[in-house]
Amino acid sequence: MRFRNAVLDAIEAKKYGGRLSEEVIRAVATGYTGGEVPDYQMASLLMAIFIRGMDYEETLALTRAMADSGERYSFPKCVDKHSTGGVGDKISLTALPVAAACGAPVAKLSGRGLGPTGGTIDKLESIPGFSASLSEEGFRCQVEEIGLAIAEAGELAPADKEIYALRDATGTVDSLPLIGSSIVSKKAATGAGYLLYDVKRGSGAFMKTVEDARVLAELLVRLSEDLGIKSSALITDMDNPLGSAVGNALEVRESVRFLSGGEVPEDLAHEARYVAVRLLELKGIPDPGSRVEDALSSGAAYEKFKEFVRTQGGDPDTLDKLPVSSEVHEVPAPSDGYVARFGALGVARAALALGAGREKKGGEVDPGAGVEALVKRGDEVEEGEPVARLYGGRNVERAEALVREALEISPEPVKAAPGILDSL
Repeated sequence: MRFRNAVLDAIEAKKYGGRLSEEVIRAVATGYTGGEVPDYQMASLLMAIFIRGMDYEETLALTRAMADSGERYSFPKCVDKHSTGGVGDKISLTALPVAAACGAPVAKLSGRGLGPTGGTIDKLESIPGFSASLSEEGFRCQVEEIGLAIAEAGELAPADKEIYALRDATGTVDSLPLIGSSIVSKKAATGAGYLLYDVKRGSGAFMKTVEDARVLAELLVRLSEDLGIKSSALITDMDNPLGSAVGNALEVRESVRFLSGGEVPEDLAHEARYVAVRLLELKGIPDPGSRVEDALSSGAAYEKFKEFVRTQGGDPDTLDKLPVSSEVHEVPAPSDGYVARFGALGVARAALALGAGREKKGGEVDPGAGVEALVKRGDEVEEGEPVARLYGGRNVERAEALVREALEISPEPVKAAPGILDSL
């Protein structure tokens, strides 16, 4: 009954705009995770928080309570990065091997995607044989031995997992205190000592404006610092897909191309380098820019990626022949002009239609499906020129229609959009 009394007290206080003590917040989180606080009471509290908000101390208390609700790892010498989610966002696959090759060990626990595109784990599992299932001991040994491990985040922060599922079902997802505490609780439980947040803004991101993204970024950094994690953040564009590939094997293929010295879109190359440099700066490694360029030009970053793939059961020899769908359909430009927009959300929905993402939790993804955007904002195009390739045999007509809707062509020249919008 202690937990039920706590949640009733919390509902009563919060519906009138009152503050919740850390003791009450911890009791509610513990009670809900343990099944002693029913869904209907927790949903009532979440709606009260959604409407009335939480101050910083309440948000910190909730973050700490959720981080402490399950097992916690400790990797104080390691770096990690977290993206708030984007279309074609393959920065973990590109920047983290570079950082590891430069002497900044990486310990990253990640998840699967829910929505238009796959998550980091889905992308890596498109490599034949690759396994993201590592025991805590195996994860720790891999970090120590090769300096790079990316695994599926098991039962870390179980309170957050339970609360997030209820938020998703009750329309209380878009609450800044609940978003911030959810993200940071999982990262705190992972235990890396240095953390860079990549907060996306734009049509293909949760935050639609730079101003809103900055508020979230500041909250994430403050919460992390107060939990003992040295942190910083950047705000990046997500009005347009990052790079060209959107889809699991397609994104790994593009990442391999970058790491092995091949040609990739400039926005991807710039952001991957920038994030790697920022991680080295957080870690205090001197001359980070030169180290990053050396790791790429020498092939050390690509060798680190192959070593990582091999250690987690994948076959590095398959990286140049990943299981990309053989069913390919090109989408032509409808007119001459300049690309004014290639909306990330529309491209993501096209990739989902082709099978690259999940429409519901636990759904299967087609690792070879997706979209390759062949043009960027500012590019000049001619009528009939291919602007995108669709990979996969499902819903091709629907996917083509979504790509056409996402593409806007102007008769006048258009400036390319910057990828890095702000930095904290």
